[in-house]
Amino acid sequence: MNSYLILPLIQSGFSLILIPIVLRGHQQKATHRLFAVYLLGLATWGLLIFLMRSSPNLQRAYYWENWLIGLIPLMSVIFYHFSIRHTRIRINKKILPLAYAISIILIVVARTTDLIIQGMQLKPYGYAPIAGPLLPPLILFGYVFTLMALFNFLKANKITPYAEVKNQNNYIVTGLIFSLIGGAFDLLPILGLPLYPGVIIGNIIFCLITTMAIVKHHLLDIHLVFRKGLAYVLMSTIVAIPYVGIIILFNTIFGKVAPAWAFFLLILLLAIALQPLWNIVQRLVDRWFYRERFDYLKALNIFAEKTHDISDLNQFSDSLVKLASKALQASNIYLLLRSEYEYSQVSSLMSGNTNQLKLKNHSPLIRWLQDNKGLLSIQDMDIIPQMQALTTKEITELRERGIVLVVPLKTRKKELIGLLLLGQKLSERLYSEEDKQIISTVADRVAIELENARLYSLEKDVRCELEKEIEQKTGFLHNVAHELKTPLTAIISSAEILESELPSNTYNHRQKLIQNIKYSAWLMDKRVAELLNLARIQIGSLGINPEYLEVNIIVKDTISQLLPLFKNKEQSLKLEIQNSLPKIKADRGQLEQILFNILSNANKFSPTGGNIIVRTKQVDDSLVVEVQDSAPAITEKDSEKLFTPYYRGEDVNKRQRISGLGLGLAISKKLVELHQGKIWYESKPNSGNTFAFSLPINNKEKEQTGQLSYPSGTTGGKIESTNH
Repeated sequence: MNSYLILPLIQSGFSLILIPIVLRGHQQKATHRLFAVYLLGLATWGLLIFLMRSSPNLQRAYYWENWLIGLIPLMSVIFYHFSIRHTRIRINKKILPLAYAISIILIVVARTTDLIIQGMQLKPYGYAPIAGPLLPPLILFGYVFTLMALFNFLKANKITPYAEVKNQNNYIVTGLIFSLIGGAFDLLPILGLPLYPGVIIGNIIFCLITTMAIVKHHLLDIHLVFRKGLAYVLMSTIVAIPYVGIIILFNTIFGKVAPAWAFFLLILLLAIALQPLWNIVQRLVDRWFYRERFDYLKALNIFAEKTHDISDLNQFSDSLVKLASKALQASNIYLLLRSEYEYSQVSSLMSGNTNQLKLKNHSPLIRWLQDNKGLLSIQDMDIIPQMQALTTKEITELRERGIVLVVPLKTRKKELIGLLLLGQKLSERLYSEEDKQIISTVADRVAIELENARLYSLEKDVRCELEKEIEQKTGFLHNVAHELKTPLTAIISSAEILESELPSNTYNHRQKLIQNIKYSAWLMDKRVAELLNLARIQIGSLGINPEYLEVNIIVKDTISQLLPLFKNKEQSLKLEIQNSLPKIKADRGQLEQILFNILSNANKFSPTGGNIIVRTKQVDDSLVVEVQDSAPAITEKDSEKLFTPYYRGEDVNKRQRISGLGLGLAISKKLVELHQGKIWYESKPNSGNTFAFSLPINNKEKEQTGQLSYPSGTTGGKIESTNH
C-alpha cells in the first residue's frame, strides 16, 4: 500500500485520537465539543477519501466522491461556528442557521444530481473528479466560511488584551493557513494543473496545531517558534548544499556510493565547521523579524548583560533610560527609585513638564505594585478599585506626562525598588505584548543591578562618612598629642637642668623626686608618641626614611635607654647577638620603637627577678630579632587579640590590667609590615614567651659585606651577658 492510500487512513486515525484529547476535562465547553465534531468530520472525510482512492473502477470512485464533495461546505460551517464560540465574536443570529441549511442542501444535491460532480477521470496520481456547473460555487462557499473564521481570529487578536489568548489564536491561524494551502493543492489538479493533492497533509498539521492550542494554555510564543524554525531551516539548507555537492562529486569521481560511516562523518564535520554560521543566521532572522528595532533590542540585551559592571548609580540610571527609550520607541520615560519616604525621579527622557516626579511610599499605586505581579497600564488604573484612592495631584502628574505604562522593578526577594514609567510610543500605537515581554524580561535583570548599584552608592556614602569621622578623630588626637608634647618637653628639660645642678656625690630626697619627674615625663612622652604613630597609621600618612643600619648597635642603644626599668624589677638581661651581621635598610626611629615596645612588654609581664634574653641572627634572606621573657604563657584567648590596638594583657598573679595604652604590639606590627617584614610570637609553658620579628636583608649590601653564607640559626662572635 503506497502513501496515496495510507495518508487518508492516517488522517482518520489521527483525528479520532485527538477527539478524546480535546474533550478530556472539557466536555461541557461548547468550543471543545464543536472542535470534536469537526475532528469527527475530518475522520469521516479521510475514510471516504480512502474508499474513493481504493475503488476498483471509476463508477465506484464517483459514488464516494459525491459524499466527499458534499462534506466540504458542512465542514467549513462547523469550523466557522467553532471560531465564533472560541473568539466570542458577535454576528447576526440568522447567519449560522442559514449556513447550515445551505450546506445540507449541497450534500443532497451532490448525492442526487450531477450538477457538482459529473463523473471521474484517471490522473497519474489516481482518481480525480470532473467538475460540474455547481462545483466552483460549492468550493467558494467552503472557502468563504473558512476565511470568515480566519477573520474572526484575527479580529479577536486586535481587541483582546491578554497575551496568552493572542498567542493561542495565532497558533490556530497558523494551522488554518496550512489547511488552506493543502486545500489549494487539491483544488488545482481539478483545474488541470499537474499537482499532487495535499489537503490531507495540511489537515493533519492543522488538527495537531489547533488541538495543542485549545488544550494547552501556556504555549511557546509563536513568534519565537517562527524565528527559531526559520533559523533551523536556513541552517539545514546551508549544511545540505555542501553535503549533497560532496556526495555527487564523490560518486562522479569514484563511480560508486560512499560507505554509510562516511555519510555520518561528513554530516558531523559540516555541522562543526559551519557552527559559527548559526549565530549569523539567527541574527539575520531576528533582524528580519524586528526590522528597525533590532539594533535597539540588541543594545538593550547587551546592556542587561553588562550592567553588573556599572557601580555608579547615576550613570547606570541614565544608560537604562536612554536604551529603554530607543528600544521601545517611547516618547517619554521616567525612572523612579525608592528612598526612605518616597519614590523619586533619578533620570528621565521627557518633553514638556520638567518638574521632578515623586510618589509617596504609601501611595495606592505603590502598594498595588508591591502586592501584584506584572505591568500596569493607565487604562487599568481606571478600573482597579485600589487605584480610586489616588490623589488628584498624583493622577494629574501621571496624565500630564503622558504615562501609559508603569513597569515595576522588583528584586529577587520581590521588593519594589523602583518604577519605570513609559509614555506613549512615537508611532502612537499601543504597546504590544511583545513590547511588554521584552521590557518585563529586562526589568527583572535591571532591578537586581539597580539594587546593587543603590546599595553600592549607600555603602560609598557611609564609607565617606566614616572616613570623615576617622579623619576628624585622628586630627583631634594629633592636636591633643601636639599640645601635650610641648609642656612635656619643657618638663623633661627642666628636670635635667635641676639634676645637673645637684652635687654628683650625693643622693638625697630632692634628687629622687627629680628622677621621678624625668621618668614620668619620659613615659608620658612615649605614650603621646604612640598615639601620634597610631593616628598616622590610621590615615596612611606614616612613611619611612630608610638608611643602612647595623641592628646590633640599635639593639644595644635601645637597651641602654631601658636599663632603669630592668633595674627597678631586678631583672637579668642577656644578649646573644651574632657578630658581623649584614646591614639592613630601615627607618632608625621606627626600628628603635619596635625594639622599645617589645622590650617594654617583656619588662612589664616578666616577674621581679626574671630573665630576659635578646637574640639577633640571620635566617636565610632575613635578619631576625628575638626577645624571650619569663612571663606566664600567653593564653589562647589573649593570642587572638595580642596585636590589636588598645588591648592590654592581664597580670596572672595580681589579676589586674597592666599599665599602658595597649598600643605597643599593634604599632610594632604595623611598623614591621611597613618594612616588608613579619612579626610573631612563640609560647611554651614554664619557658616564657618569645616575641620575634624579621626584616629583609638588602642583597646588594650582603654581597658587599660577604655575609651570604651564614647557616640558618647559628650564633657567631662574642656572647655578652649583662646582669642588673
